Amino acid sequence: MRRDRALRGFWSRRGVRARSTIAAILVVAIALLVGGVTLILVLRVALTTSVADGVRQRARDVAAQVVDEDLEADPPSIDLAPGDGTLVQVVNASGAVVVSSPSIDGRPPIASAAATGSEPVVTQVRLPFLGDEPYLVASVAVQGRSETATVLAAQSLAQVQRVYTLVGWLLLAASPLLLAAVGAVTWVAVGRSLRSVDRIRERVETIGASDLHERVPVPPAMDEVAALATTMNRMLERLESSAAVQRQFVADASHELRSPLASMRATIDVARSIGGSAALVEAEPVLSDEVDRMTSLVGDLLLLAKADEGALPRRRLAVDLDDLTMSEVRRLRAQTALAVSAHIEPVQVWADPERLAQALRNLVDNAARFAEHEVLLTVATSGDFARLSVDDDGPGIPTEHREDVLKRFTRLDGHRSRGEGGSGLGLSIASEIAHMHGGRVVVGASDLGGAQVSIVLPVAGPVDPTASSR
Repeated sequence: MRRDRALRGFWSRRGVRARSTIAAILVVAIALLVGGVTLILVLRVALTTSVADGVRQRARDVAAQVVDEDLEADPPSIDLAPGDGTLVQVVNASGAVVVSSPSIDGRPPIASAAATGSEPVVTQVRLPFLGDEPYLVASVAVQGRSETATVLAAQSLAQVQRVYTLVGWLLLAASPLLLAAVGAVTWVAVGRSLRSVDRIRERVETIGASDLHERVPVPPAMDEVAALATTMNRMLERLESSAAVQRQFVADASHELRSPLASMRATIDVARSIGGSAALVEAEPVLSDEVDRMTSLVGDLLLLAKADEGALPRRRLAVDLDDLTMSEVRRLRAQTALAVSAHIEPVQVWADPERLAQALRNLVDNAARFAEHEVLLTVATSGDFARLSVDDDGPGIPTEHREDVLKRFTRLDGHRSRGEGGSGLGLSIASEIAHMHGGRVVVGASDLGGAQVSIVLPVAGPVDPTASSR
């Protein structure tokens, strides 16, 4: 266990370059070991088979020479080719050598067992009188004129052993050189590959909050390092965009807060210059409205800030969209002189009822602010989604600005100006709430002639896996 921990610790402390080099050397070393052993075994089998085939053929040739000969009365001579290292003996039935190669003349039989078949049988023996070297011996039975004899043909395996031993030593001697070459090449190649990583690291170290427009260099090779550099550049783009949005958000928030503060300051100054309780009484409604406006604006800003951080608290309950919508219909009818109609299907969604009610109210208030005579609320289902739409007969929203109105502090024209009320946050808050519930806000044109703003949400299934409070 300690050894395993030490090994893992050693490996984890090494860099990419060192680990790649060590891994390459280990893989090549294993390949050399397996390949070398396999080569030696195959070479040994091939050479041994070649020697065995040679002695079999030599035994057949000699057997063909002595067949039907009188071995006792007239022993035949054995033809020997120049440089032929094969040993040949002809042994009679009593075990005496009657014909022999000159190099082993007078020696006992090189194999003790007599052959019984006409096909050569190959065995391996060691001959003490020839340095105890290993020999392959092929024995075959041959019928003489008066008796059955055995032809023995033998050839040394010493040369075979020398060949594969030499190959083994050569592989053993060349392996360290090959492993060193593999290690050096891997070290250099990985080092060159990591130069791109070093350049990326150096560039990232220089990028600060004011340098988000800079990008890391992307190497020309379309490899993992290039993918890393591309991903980091995309991240920098997102950070730059997010920082720009935050700066614009702070600027817009400051501008929006400055207006009610200036109005409150002017009202207080006027009341102070006039003096008396009557001036304070006249100033109180103005101050109250501006305080309410500022309170609402600060609350909206806080909600958006929490949404940006993903820290917006919410619950998951079964919410009846038809009941929620009818509640807004009744409220709008009571507060305005507009013609308010509704086309509602019963449908449930899993949602935070307070947040969803806030989003719907923002849509309704936005429609009521710009409607001329009529507002229509619709709840319908399409497949697995519910669509809650609010239509008005106001000036509408041009196609090219329908995405922009979902951004914060967006006002398009005089009809949708600060003078008409609103801070430009209502639709952006509704969009954040819709995204929080896995839906979206869609802006389009209404059949009434104005704008249609819809919240699209997933329909509630039989069980909500996220029903617990978060």
